Formats: sequence, structure tokens, C-alpha cells
Amino acid sequence: MTGHLKRKRSRVACEPCRGRKRKCNGGTPCSTCSNWGYDCYYEVQTRPKKHETYMPLLSSAGTLSEHRPGCSSGTPNQETQADLQGITQSLEANSGAAFVRKLGLKVDSTNAPRLNLFGWNIGARHLPSGLGNISALRIVDILSLADMKAMADVYFTKVDPCYGFIDSRTFFERLDARWRLPLVSSIYDSVLAGVAALGSLFSHRSINITELLLVESARSVLEIRDSCGTPCMDTVTGWALRVVYMRMTASPHSTWIASSTLMHLIEALGLHLEPSDETVLSCSVQCDPDVRRRLVGVAQHLNMWTSYDLGLSRVSFQNGQPLPPSPKPGDYTTELLNLLPISASLGPERTQDDRDLESSLVRILDGVHTQPPSVLAQCNLVLCLLRRLLVVNRNTSSAVMENVLALFKKALHSARSMIMSCCPWQHVANVPFHIISILLEMDSRASLDVLPDAMQTLKLVASTYDTGTMREAYSTACLLVLLYQRRRCEDAKLLSGIVNTHYHQTELSLPIRQTSPTSERFSWLEGLVADIPSLQGADLYQSLGEDMIGLSRGSDLLESMNLM
Repeated sequence: MTGHLKRKRSRVACEPCRGRKRKCNGGTPCSTCSNWGYDCYYEVQTRPKKHETYMPLLSSAGTLSEHRPGCSSGTPNQETQADLQGITQSLEANSGAAFVRKLGLKVDSTNAPRLNLFGWNIGARHLPSGLGNISALRIVDILSLADMKAMADVYFTKVDPCYGFIDSRTFFERLDARWRLPLVSSIYDSVLAGVAALGSLFSHRSINITELLLVESARSVLEIRDSCGTPCMDTVTGWALRVVYMRMTASPHSTWIASSTLMHLIEALGLHLEPSDETVLSCSVQCDPDVRRRLVGVAQHLNMWTSYDLGLSRVSFQNGQPLPPSPKPGDYTTELLNLLPISASLGPERTQDDRDLESSLVRILDGVHTQPPSVLAQCNLVLCLLRRLLVVNRNTSSAVMENVLALFKKALHSARSMIMSCCPWQHVANVPFHIISILLEMDSRASLDVLPDAMQTLKLVASTYDTGTMREAYSTACLLVLLYQRRRCEDAKLLSGIVNTHYHQTELSLPIRQTSPTSERFSWLEGLVADIPSLQGADLYQSLGEDMIGLSRGSDLLESMNLM
């Protein structure tokens, strides 16, 4: 038998043996180093195993659970404190996709949803006919002057109050001038087409050929002009409008590339620099300082959160930072940009412990956000902070969690109101989906009470914008709830078996006395309650009675959401 045994080799060799190509038994110290008097030490292994393939989305976001060395996919809870600290300071720390993947693995490692940015936006809009390539046309050949002004009115009514980086008076002056000279084109055509494309997006729930032509016209102008020389303020404005449109309709990676391009153009022009920060290399751009600050702030917001969602690097300015813009009546862009400092502090280059995260959470919850898009942006940041806190198992106070759930309800109401008014901001899909994942992870009665509202909101978005992206997001949310319900049913069966077995045994040993049926059934627990301070004062009979009757609460929850 011994002749058929293969020599066992150590899976990890120490560095002295590795360098000298000697046998190593993996000991500490190993036998070779002990015999030869070498200083035995091992290098930490950071390379992934050969069978591990990292998905292109989120780069290595799988390290949050299934790709961490020494942690199998079936036991995602077996994490060391050092692992958790590495997660919270990594590029993937702010990614909702990585959190959803981790949640699915914890509930059911076999049927967990794949790694993906579910509900990142409403999804790409395609014509039913499936047209081929769209040729780029001049803006004056796509829309009449009246139609162009109608689309611009929609933009300045629905989009500009939140992303207010265009001066409306200047815009309409240049709009009239463009139609007076239809043969004279310029880079500003990308601004006109971008405004009109967003006006169409916020006017029609289904795309039309005009919107496709506007998007292609803006893209063509930007790409041609980019290759002609130094960019200008109009170039940056056109790119900003393109990124805003892509964030609401395009894929994550293409949006990330476009938003990074926008940030580089801003840096190239020095738009992020205040006059005191300018250098001899700075370009002198004549523009309104407040408009410039708003443009830079919106660009930072878009690039930062796209990068966080994907787990990829964001573009940050090494020198200079614009001052906050001034608030204006009827405009809430400043509400959005007030979230930037805490958002930036979540980057992997910053070190934050759980106390810092909780402090940031309280500050954001105390912020004033008046309009639905601003409320959803506030909620998106709260969701990110909660994911970070839940990863490190940080327990927040009940008062903070009450405020969190109140914000969730407010955000869900805001999402429904925007869907009904044809305002397809990216967060109408993104926030409800990730609220669902957080509610399941919180796993409390109060959080589950909000779950039906969240599911109905996501269902409304998916039925209003019937895209592949929304169908996938809604079906994935249903899967997460189903996996959670199955786990709860299995837990209930286990507990029910224990109660049935041990309750009857205890009942036989109790002396016979005249008591009510309810108190007789649970009298054996009265002594236990007296010994546990946290249970004192609770209506134990009522609670146990309700729990025994309602072991199928998970099924009732699914029925209330029309998922069964």
C-alpha cells in the first residue's frame, strides 16, 4: 500500500525554501529552516487562485464574499476583523452590487443573485422596430424652433432645478441665434441637442426617433470637436449633458468612461480652480463663477457615484477645489452638492472607522432635502453608509434606525411621484432596489413592515419603464425576498420542533395546578423571564401566542406584495 501513496507537498512554502528551491513542510518554522538555521517566514498570498475569475463588473468586487482567500462561498459570515477593515477601505466598499451579492450568499449561497448593478437606472430605451445605425443630423434638421423650445422648457422645468449648471437666459439667446443662421454650426450644438434629448426623456415614457437623432447629433458634435483642438466651456457643458443622459439610460461602464472624460476636460480647462488657485498653466475661461462651480459640482457627483457603484477609481483633482455655489430661488442644486463632502470622505484613500460612518449617517439624516430628486440622492448616500456599517456589524441606536426607516418611506413616495410625473431620474430604480436589500439585512419587524411598500414601488417602476434592466431588477428583488422567506421558514420549523419536543417534556414534570390554558402552556418560561432583564415587562403570553400562530408570516408577506 505504501508504494501507491504519493508524496504530500506543502501548499505554501516559506520564503527561504522558495528562494533556495528546497523542500518545505509548511511548518513554523519548517524543518529545513530549523536544520539549516535559516530565518523562516511566509509571505502573505495575495494572488487569486487559478479557478477564481473576477467579473469585469466591479473589478474584484467578489472579494467581498466568495473570492476572499480562506473563505468559502457557503460561509460568507466567517470573516476576520482585518478582512472587514480591508473591505471598508477598498474600491468595492461603496458598491451596492457587492452588498447585494453578499446578502444573497448569506441567505442561500447556491441560488444567490449574480454580481450585477441591478436597477442602476431605468435601462436603455429602444424603438420597437429595432432600427439600425442612426445618422448624425444637424440640430436644425431634427427639430423646428417651436419643438426645440418646447423640449427646452421641459428641461428647465424638470432637470435644471436639480442639475442647474446652464444659464437659461443665455441658452435661449443662443438658441434663437442658431435658428437664425441654420447653416452655421458650432460646438454649442451639442448643448442644444443634449438639452432637447433630456427634454424628450422627461416627456415620453417610450423613446421616439427624434430622441435617438438628438442623442446621436450631440455625440457626433462632441467627438468631432474634441479632435479639433483645445476644449472650451461649451464642450464641457455638452459633455455634462451627455453624462446626465447616460446616467439615466446607458450602461454603467460607458457612463463611467464618459464621466471620467468630463472630469479630465474640467481639469484641462482649470474650471475647478478658484482665481487664487490658478497657475501659469491654467486656461483663462470667461464664464459666470456660480455656473462654473455648479458644473464642476454636478460632474464630481456623477463621476464619484458611478465609480463607487462600479468599484472603480474616480477622477479627483490634485490641486484646487471650487467653492460651493450660491443657492437660488426655485433651485435645489445646492442641496445635492451639499452631499459631496461626506460622499468624498467615503473614498478608499480616506480612513474611517464605524464611529465616523455613524456620525456621517446622522449628519445626512439631519439634512434638509425638499424635492424628490434631492431626497433620493440623500437616501442613496444613507444606503451607502448603512451598507458600510452593516458589513462591520455596527449596531446603531433605535432612534437613528427610526429616522432611517422614515427616510426610506419618504424616498419611496418620492420615487412613485417622479414615475407618475414622467421624471425617470436614475434613483427611481436604484434607490427602491437597494432599500429592499437593506431592509432584508436589517431583519427586524419594523424594517419588514416597509418591505411591501418598497416592492410595490419597484414593481411600479418596472411596469412603467418595461426595459430588460427593470425586469431583471424586479425579478432579482423577488428572488431575494423568496430566499429570505425560505430561510425564515426553515428557522421556524427548527424552532417549532425544539418547542414541541422540550415543551411536552417540561409539561409532564410540572405539578398540576389550576391555571388558565394560556398561562399553563407557558408557565415554564416565567422563571426564565425573571432571570433575563431584557425580557422583563414584555407581554410574553401574547408574543408567544402570536408567534406560534404566525410561523408562516413570511408567506403572508409575499402574498401581500403579490409575489406568490
